[in-house]
Amino acid sequence: MPDLPDSPSGLATRISAAARAELEAVLPSASLLQEGPDLERYARDETEELRFPPALVALPRDAREVAAVLRWATRHRVPVTPQGARTGLSGGALAVHGGLALSLERLDRIRRWSPADMTVEVEAGVVTARLQEEAEARGLYYPPDPASRDTCQLGGNIAEDSAGPHSCKYGTTRRYVLGLEAVLAGGEVVRTGSANRKDVTGYNLTQLLVGSEGTLAVVTAATLRLLRRPAAAVVMAFSFASLERAARAVVEIFAAGVEPAACELMEGRALELVGRTLPLPEPLRGAEAFVLLELDGDSPAAVLAAASAVGHLFPAAEPLVAEDPRSRRKLWQIRSQIGEAVKAFSAYKEVDAVVPRTRLADLVGRARLAAAAAGLECVCYGHAGDGNLHVNLLRGGLDPAGWEASRDRAESELVAAVLDLGGAVSGEHGIGWTQRRHLERALTPETLDLMRRVKAAFDPLGILNPGKVFP
Repeated sequence: MPDLPDSPSGLATRISAAARAELEAVLPSASLLQEGPDLERYARDETEELRFPPALVALPRDAREVAAVLRWATRHRVPVTPQGARTGLSGGALAVHGGLALSLERLDRIRRWSPADMTVEVEAGVVTARLQEEAEARGLYYPPDPASRDTCQLGGNIAEDSAGPHSCKYGTTRRYVLGLEAVLAGGEVVRTGSANRKDVTGYNLTQLLVGSEGTLAVVTAATLRLLRRPAAAVVMAFSFASLERAARAVVEIFAAGVEPAACELMEGRALELVGRTLPLPEPLRGAEAFVLLELDGDSPAAVLAAASAVGHLFPAAEPLVAEDPRSRRKLWQIRSQIGEAVKAFSAYKEVDAVVPRTRLADLVGRARLAAAAAGLECVCYGHAGDGNLHVNLLRGGLDPAGWEASRDRAESELVAAVLDLGGAVSGEHGIGWTQRRHLERALTPETLDLMRRVKAAFDPLGILNPGKVFP
């Protein structure tokens, strides 16, 4: 476990017996974990090899109990780390200053469906896939689909403004958040926004809290807007001779007036790693690069016409085309297995880069140069329709010291390339704990100062998720 960083000024570095006893009076015994083995589950997320055990874990059942815990934490100046399913990739849910982990997993009710209004009110601990499945049963659609959708929770999605492949057409989580129930650091329960599609009553606090990574308030529930589910879809897979050519093909697809529901880019090395455990279709074996495209709409004829138009753009590519649900799932499975395939092959550092689509080919080239200069292999894949490329720097056989030096060098050069290309240092994983050091390069001092003042207005003692976002 890495050494705990110095606690922010004024926050408790240990929790006294008296403070523990007071918390025990606030929560039922089954809602408070204090023993080492119980705490271990809450010490990690999906970020690299990091481990930060909290001193305590609270498992409230509703906003009232969340408020009671935060009032207790304010009295005793205890750091509080909100947690969902801990599927994040930037260390945002790690208790880096110890203190209390506030797990929202028991706030798991879908409170209210309003199919005619196409809205739903959900609690923070509802699993994303569950909402999507129940929406589909009602003929509705909730598009944000992070890779961890089967386990991640909506509160975490809101905190990170999570995305996924279908954000290409449908946008990220924030597009679907109409209103929030949240608890401030001092224990005040606030409600922002409403269930209305239009609402300009006062400041848009809802959208300020979306993507704030648990540093401003603890989201306990949300009112989300839904869409009608598309009636038809087709998935196409194109092989290309190089990753750069595939990146240029993505630009050509959009330039032709096609709006894909999803547009994913994978290099051949990623396919090779997936192929170690999953049989690949013949056209993809040995491919240097692969573009996965999903087209959807309300008319099967219109979707097939769009697919034909894309096919004519690349007559030599001989795409795989999947029209029925089973065939579509098989092609999507290749893409969804890449993250786990990389993790099984090597320890890695993922850079969640995003650039304008027209600069993707440049980013690919510069990512490879940055990795090679540091003596590392990199594997690239991601949401090309959004310009969002996941660059995975692989450790290989390097010892810890060599890995740290090479990783930091390559990451620094890659961040410089991203910013030079007009991009951003995080497309969907958030800043969290691991990306903080890049913020001073990505934002102006004036912007950072404004962010700090917003943080101080919401959380004057700095108890909410300390050590995150800010350098």
